[in-house]
Amino acid sequence: MKLTPRQLLDLYLEGRNQPNIHRIYTMMAPHLVSIDEEKQSLILGFPIRDWQLNDMGNLHGGMIFTAMDSTMGTLAGIFAPGHAGPTIQLSIDYVSPMTAGDELQVEAIIDYTGHRVTQTRGIGRSAKTGKIIASSHASFLSQGRMED
Repeated sequence: MKLTPRQLLDLYLEGRNQPNIHRIYTMMAPHLVSIDEEKQSLILGFPIRDWQLNDMGNLHGGMIFTAMDSTMGTLAGIFAPGHAGPTIQLSIDYVSPMTAGDELQVEAIIDYTGHRVTQTRGIGRSAKTGKIIASSHASFLSQGRMED
């Protein structure tokens, strides 16, 4: 039985939010904000906690990068089956700072799915203000096609 994008997403989030798994993306506690199967877009929310802040009291850039990579990679995996392989390129522009008590909401959109690569873009926004925090583009290698 072929799973729908929503079913694949639910499995992903269930796997990422298990308390006994101690990985950075699990500790970031991603949750679904919205999914649009027609537009092939996804928004995941990442609550900002004190442990994620840098010395200036702002969300560390590595946390933003991880949220963007995780959301865009998830999108590639649920809408382009076989394309949930490794990130082979990710560029990010940091626009505004964030602090604890807010939530980073990352919207990801597929721009292109080819034989070997899926290209995505993402926008990270503050849930409180709607302000853009960062923008990014990423490419994911098709899983199982690395020998091509």
